Amino acid sequence: MNKKQGAAERDYRLAKAIFTALRDKGIITNEEVSALKKECVERLKPMVGELEVNSIAEEKGYTG
Repeated sequence: MNKKQGAAERDYRLAKAIFTALRDKGIITNEEVSALKKECVERLKPMVGELEVNSIAEEKGYTG
């Protein structure tokens, strides 16, 4: 993983944490979290994050 890819992954993970915190506070729904994560993947292109969002685990609602 090069520096640019690492930065994209870091930024995605930070955004994901923020979305999760907003969901936990009842500000946004699970569906909104999923949509926001997908949009982040499209914009940032994180290597691992893209696999995570596009996996069957996401469709089944698994967390981790």
